[in-house]
Amino acid sequence: MSVAHRPVAAVIGSPIRQSLSPAIFNAAFAQAGDERLYVGIDVDLESVQQAVSDAIAQNFIGLSVTMPLKEAVIDSLDEIDPVANTLRAVNSIRIVHGRTYGFNTDGDGCCDALVAKGNATIKGAQAVVLGAGGTARSVALALACRGASVKIINRTSQNAQRAVELVRAHPDADTFDVDIGNEQAIALATIVVNCTSVGMSSTEVSLIDAQSIRPDAVVLDAVYQPLQTELLRSAQARGCTVVDGLWMLIYQAARQHEAWCGTIPDVSVMRTAAKQELSRREQ
Repeated sequence: MSVAHRPVAAVIGSPIRQSLSPAIFNAAFAQAGDERLYVGIDVDLESVQQAVSDAIAQNFIGLSVTMPLKEAVIDSLDEIDPVANTLRAVNSIRIVHGRTYGFNTDGDGCCDALVAKGNATIKGAQAVVLGAGGTARSVALALACRGASVKIINRTSQNAQRAVELVRAHPDADTFDVDIGNEQAIALATIVVNCTSVGMSSTEVSLIDAQSIRPDAVVLDAVYQPLQTELLRSAQARGCTVVDGLWMLIYQAARQHEAWCGTIPDVSVMRTAAKQELSRREQ
C-alpha cells in the first residue's frame, strides 16, 4: 500500500522538527504490524483551522497537538472532553466519520507513569506539583481526579493561584483537594512532580532541595532531556523512587494510540524508539 493511501495520524505544531512523536508512534504501529503512518506537520497559529480540515479530508485517524496550538485548536473542533475544556488545552484529537473530538492525555500520562514505573498509590496521596503552566495544570487535575490531595508550587504565587482556580473549574471539583503549596507541603508529599523546565539540558540544577523530600516519596520529573535530571539524581540518592519524563511522554502517547486505534501499544517499544531518536540527535 502506498504511503498516500495509508491511514495517517500526525503531530501538528511549530517548530515540529523537535517532536519525538513520529518515532514513538511509527515504532508502535510497526511492532503491531499496522500499516498506519505517523508524520509531523509544521502548523502555525494562523493555519490551525486549515490543518484540522485537511486532516479530516485526508481521512486521518487523529492528531497530536503541541505548542503553540493546544488552545488555539479548540475553536476548530466539534467537541472537547471536560478535562480539555477545564484546562483550555487539547493535545490530542480523534477523528471519526469527519467529526473531531479533542482531549488531553498529559495528566493521565503522568499518573500512568507514576503508577506503572513508580509503583505510586495516587488515591489518598499527598502530591506536590512544581510549576503552574499547561503541563502542571494537566498533572494537578489528573492527580486530583484520582483522589490525591494536590498542592501547586510556583515561583510566582499569582500563577499558582491561577492554576488552582483552573483545576477547580472542573465539573467534579467539589470532590477535589487542590491548593497552593509551600515547603511544608514538599516535606509531607508522597508524590512530587516537576512540571517546570528547570533541569532541562543541565544535570546540575534543581528547583528544590531533595533533602526536603520524604525518602519514601515517588518523584517524577517531566523533563526528559537529560533523562536523569539533578532532581531525580538527588532524590534517588535520598532513597526516593524516581520516574523520568520520557516515561510520562510515552504513557500520554499510549493513551492517544488507544483512543485512535482501540488497542494498547507496547510502551517498551515506544520508549526504545524515543531513546534511539534522542541518541541520533546527539550525534
